[in-house]
Amino acid sequence: MKKFFAIFAVAAMLFACEEPVPETTLSLDDEANATLNLATDAVQKVVAFTTNAAWTAAADAAWITVTPAEGVAGTAIELTIAVAKNDTFDNRAGKVTITAAEKTLDIIVNQTQTDEVNIGDLEILYVGYEGGEVELPVNHNIEYTVTSDADWAVVGGTRALTTTKTIINVEKNGTAAERTATLLVEAAGFEYEVYLVQSGYIFSVNSTTVVPQIGNVTISDATEGAGGVVSIALWDGKLVVCPGDGSATKLVNKATGAVEGDLVTGGFVPYYVANDDAGNLVMSNRVHNNVWDGITSFEVWYLAPGSTTAVMALKADWQTRHNGCGMAVRGDITGNAAILVTEEFPANGGTNVVNGWEFVGGVPGAFQPFALTGFRGAYDWFGDGYWRNAPYINAFALMGTTLAEGAVMLGCYPDNGIYTVAGNVCTPVQAEIFNGNYAANAIDMIFANGKAYVALSAAGHWASWCPAQTAVFCVEGTTITPVATPSAVSYCTTDYMGGTTSDVCLEAVEGGLNVYRIDNSTTSLEGFFLAL
Repeated sequence: MKKFFAIFAVAAMLFACEEPVPETTLSLDDEANATLNLATDAVQKVVAFTTNAAWTAAADAAWITVTPAEGVAGTAIELTIAVAKNDTFDNRAGKVTITAAEKTLDIIVNQTQTDEVNIGDLEILYVGYEGGEVELPVNHNIEYTVTSDADWAVVGGTRALTTTKTIINVEKNGTAAERTATLLVEAAGFEYEVYLVQSGYIFSVNSTTVVPQIGNVTISDATEGAGGVVSIALWDGKLVVCPGDGSATKLVNKATGAVEGDLVTGGFVPYYVANDDAGNLVMSNRVHNNVWDGITSFEVWYLAPGSTTAVMALKADWQTRHNGCGMAVRGDITGNAAILVTEEFPANGGTNVVNGWEFVGGVPGAFQPFALTGFRGAYDWFGDGYWRNAPYINAFALMGTTLAEGAVMLGCYPDNGIYTVAGNVCTPVQAEIFNGNYAANAIDMIFANGKAYVALSAAGHWASWCPAQTAVFCVEGTTITPVATPSAVSYCTTDYMGGTTSDVCLEAVEGGLNVYRIDNSTTSLEGFFLAL
């Protein structure tokens, strides 16, 4: 019994000497450091904490570093938290976690973005004389303002897309003079200037000063007159205006509309002119029922820039064909190219035929006739799918240097629609671009900014109250999208229901396209700039 009490006494003494295990403590010396709001630049912050246990510290983001990464218990332990510069345009957040035994403590680290306002490489915004809404794209992550120093260019609202687009409302420029406004983009620490350049009319003149012949050209043994088809093209820095009746083809200043002399060809008399894509002026004669000066061969000639001697590219002998009132060219006629030519008198021929050639190495292959189907045409006279005598002809723009690549066709009065052409099949894309008071009979195509653009022109049947009209479309595959419908000036004289004709051509320039057009019923020759 004494032994038992002795063992019990020793155990009690041992138990009385053992201390309890203390609870782990972990705390910041300043609770304000629980969230660190740091600037954009590379900075560091020292925070102090206290713990009664061994500890570690780690960040959950690569742009945050922590030193030291571990340590022993202590008071006012200093921890340095450093952040790299934030080169992004967004605020970012991470955290540092301190762990001591079973305890953890998080320090939230916020870093501000790099403020940015920019307009990319934009220096100039171009707008045509017609005015309208212009979008100024601004890349930004802070607030900015845009101001204009011109009362004809008024800053409107914004459209929030990937980049905010500020709307500038531009009034129509009623003069021929170009004008410029300065747009100022401002934000804290940022300032940019953008110049808004608006064109005036390039020119607008009465075409009778260029082309005296207005109206019909009579063919003696035809049942009715064949209209003189006035055509225009660009060549050697000039605008070329061909009356289409065998009289002199004129060289016109493309900036003023002033006549600068006659085109010199070395003897060939053009009745129709067009451009190829290499800068050559492509010209044709005209064959109609074998009665025009006894001409029985249809010919295509070209004039290289700077040359005064035309070169024959093609000669085709047909006894009953009627060609030369329209021509489309694509490519380089001295290399690889394609040509389409319309036959102009279906009342005799009985069908609508387009004749095509492909040039390889400057040599034309055999002609390929296409009897077109799938369009309405001048059905009021000959039934569906016909065009009438010139100028009731369809106009074409070739898509490539082979005929297999197809074309875009402008339907004749009263259809006035647009079609795509593959082989001999016409597929309607958009009907009645111009209403029935107009004869749509001219088209031109140009490739700019990786896209194809077509300009369509229509002359008014009744010139005294139907001014000429022009429309520009963008062609992407089989999709044709309207771009603009610039208004046109008309010098109205009289009505030429039977001889209405017009032509249009496009020129790619900085910031957009120059559009030139002529109309021999309203006697207008004009040019205007279309911003893209």
